[in-house]
Amino acid sequence: MANLDYHVLAGFLAGALVAVWSTVMVSGFLPRAAGPAAARGLIGGILVYASAAAVCVLLAALILAGRLLPWTVGVIAAGVAVLGAPFLVQLLPKWFRSSRTGLLAVLALCAVASYTLSSFIRV
Repeated sequence: MANLDYHVLAGFLAGALVAVWSTVMVSGFLPRAAGPAAARGLIGGILVYASAAAVCVLLAALILAGRLLPWTVGVIAAGVAVLGAPFLVQLLPKWFRSSRTGLLAVLALCAVASYTLSSFIRV
């Protein structure tokens, strides 16, 4: 643990929280036919699928950043994210969770988290 890079750990934990939070947010819009009205139409569809793609990119960045951590630390950090992120979604107002604003927040948070994690990854 003496060699643990705390910047990578903090970035990984924050990225994992954003990934799980975003997955929960996007799953509320799928399937699109049964989702909220904000998911319907061309713009809604673009936002839903772009958000899902952003979550996938963030998950790929998490996998690469996770290789810099001991696996036990990565498992514990990911577990904290899986257990804590759904509660963060429930704190948001319903209008935000089912609106295009929520999808834009998912896109923005995934982009920021992916960019932050990319600074730790050296190919």
